[in-house]
Amino acid sequence: SSVMLARCSIHSLRHYWNDLRCCRHGVLRKQMVRALSISMIPGVPRKLEDVVKLELLQAEEPTQVSAIWEQYHADNHATVAGIAVQADEHRLIAERAQESPIFIFPVRREAGHFMLLSQYDVRTAMFAMAYLDDYRRNPALAPPWLSVLLFDDLVDSKQLALLRAEAVPERLTKAEAKHMLLLVRRYYGTDAYDRVWTFNHAERHFNVDAYLESCP
Repeated sequence: SSVMLARCSIHSLRHYWNDLRCCRHGVLRKQMVRALSISMIPGVPRKLEDVVKLELLQAEEPTQVSAIWEQYHADNHATVAGIAVQADEHRLIAERAQESPIFIFPVRREAGHFMLLSQYDVRTAMFAMAYLDDYRRNPALAPPWLSVLLFDDLVDSKQLALLRAEAVPERLTKAEAKHMLLLVRRYYGTDAYDRVWTFNHAERHFNVDAYLESCP
């Protein structure tokens, strides 16, 4: 019947569109991979054009930009993580990071945890995180183990910002890089920022034990 034929046509069309969309995104991700900078050194500032072909993202709708960016990082075998956030969240993180640029983040392992000292540079829009014990020994020579970059290139056109964590593979895992990205968003982008503010502006009131107990 015509009704059955119409249903079959719609069903086939949906399958075709899904296949086409998956194929298209796969091609875009491959094009993005070819555009990647060869070197990835945490703590070294970079622009979004150093990571991807920006024009490929500018041609997409915001939801597709988010999906492509996040899927690319999920598929990447390197110790990187990426997420797209709304412009308002990015603005809040950037403003608070400028106000309170230093903080500590725990990295939890089976035997316990160790600390990374995070410092934000407003000029490069980057958090650089060094092993706290290295920093205590010599702040000038403490190498970053991880960096979190804030890219605002698409804020005006897409109302999106792209965040990326890059970690030294000999020091941190991909899952730990992803978790550090989560912690930056948590402590600079939510009410948990009061811990960061206290650490920077009223340090004697900062309770490290309470912080570690509540930090995921």
